[in-house]
Formats: sequence, C-alpha cells, structure tokens
Amino acid sequence: MLKHTPVCAADLISPDPQPFKWRMGVKPLDNDKWLLVDRHRDAELEEIGRLIDAQRDEIIYSEPSAQAGCEELSGEVLRHLRQRPDLETLTINQDRHQAPIEAIRRVVQEDLCLLERRPEGWTMTACAVAIPTQWDVPSKYGKTLDVIHEPVPRYDSDLAQPMRTFFDRLRPETPVWRANRTLTDDPSLRLMPQRRHEPMSDDISVANVADRVWLRVEYQTLRRLPQSGVIVFTIRILRQKISSVADYPEALGELVRSLTDMPEDVRGYKDSTWRHAGLIKDWALSTGQLTNEALTKS
Repeated sequence: MLKHTPVCAADLISPDPQPFKWRMGVKPLDNDKWLLVDRHRDAELEEIGRLIDAQRDEIIYSEPSAQAGCEELSGEVLRHLRQRPDLETLTINQDRHQAPIEAIRRVVQEDLCLLERRPEGWTMTACAVAIPTQWDVPSKYGKTLDVIHEPVPRYDSDLAQPMRTFFDRLRPETPVWRANRTLTDDPSLRLMPQRRHEPMSDDISVANVADRVWLRVEYQTLRRLPQSGVIVFTIRILRQKISSVADYPEALGELVRSLTDMPEDVRGYKDSTWRHAGLIKDWALSTGQLTNEALTKS
C-alpha cells in the first residue's frame, strides 16, 4: 500500500474482518505521503475555492482555542509541500477576516479537521470540509467523536472505546493512515448526505455499471502536532471508475466481497453503496472479471 505516488483509489482497498466488525484499520504513515499531490491539484483547488466562497458557513468552522493548532498546522503544511520542486515558493495567504483553517484549506487537496482533548472527550474545534462524502458537516461543529459518529450503526460496540484510547495514545512521531470507501454514480468532489439514500438511477444496469459507477475512497491521515497537542485529521478524496478498478483484480474482488456481505443494519447506513455493489458483482461475474471461487475465498 502507498508504495508509489500518485496513488489511485484501488490501491487503498484492503480486506475487511469476517465476520463484519467496524475497525479503525490504521497503518503507519510515511510522512512523505501525508499530503498527496497529483495532476488534479490545480483544478481541484479552483473548485474548492469556489465552494468555500459560495458556502463558507457549511464548510469552515473554527473556535478561538483552535488558533494555536491552526498556526502550527500552517507551518507543517508549508514544510511538507515545499519539498516538491513545483511548490518550493508556496505561501499561505490569510485575509484578516478569514479563519486560519480556511487559508490552509485553499492550498491542499485534503479536507482538514482539528480535534482537541477536552474533559468531555476529543472535540472538533476547527474544520475546513469542502468535499464531504455524504455527511452533514455543520452538524459536527464543536462535537465530540462520540457525537460525530452517532449515525454509525455498531459504533458504540465496535469503535467508541478503541477510538478514544487510540486518540489519547497517538504521538507526534507515530502518524497513521486509513481508508474508507463508497460506491456512487456521482463523480462530483462534494457529495451531500442526501445522496446516501437517494434511489439508484433507473438507467444504471449490469451492462453499464462499470462505466457509470465510481469507487470513491477517502484517504485519511491522523497525526498529533507536537507543540499544540491537537490531532489533525485529513481526508483526501480519490475517485476511480469501476471499469478502471477492474485492472486491479485483487482489489475488485475484495471490494465486491466486502460490500455485498455487509450485515443488514450496515446496509441501511451504506444503502447506495450496497445496491451499487450488487450490480458490480453481477457485472464482474458475467464478464469474467471475477469468479465465484474468487469471491468465496477466505
């Protein structure tokens, strides 16, 4: 995983536990892979800038206590990106009326969240989330991890305590990454929450699903900043048509196997992803991309 850059969505598919259980699934992060830069940078930053200008209150949030963490993050972002020959002179230009987190967001392809440790738990005190994957960003402003994840079925039993413990123990010298995947017929960068339960388009079929449906992966990183002690959560969106994912047979098999085997309560939460996965399975079997034997391997 992440052996090269640029990385594609299919590179980030890994096996799910059986029987199903939510897990953090974090892996050690090579600092060189913290922020990913690719050929889409200019176009994505232009689109993100337009989104922020038009919908700032739905994207940008910052509490006064987040100032120190944002300032430290700004320095870390510049140090990281200036290592690239094409970004050696990069600057972060902050307007005096602009929250620091916004200025940082305008130069990276990642959405950003800052979390601080408070008596009630790890709390989001700043964020710049312009391109969410079907979640309502303003409803998470100023909330703890437990409240943020309330809609997730089985969160209390599978993730609540492990996540609290992990955040408490995360150290600056041990950053991590993980991936989260979604299937969608909308290739847009910004996916609003209502997309999760909208009916699948009537004209998507086994015959065209490979060209109409996209694998959308959130490449997420977590690192603790040494001075402020805040935890920075970054979310980079990678998108790839299913027809292209088929060039990675192991990834395609794992994707179909895990998404079609989801338990009923999780299917309800990831409804559109599960329904798309069923069509992709039928397409992959009918075209010989996958076999039943490959899908039933342990």
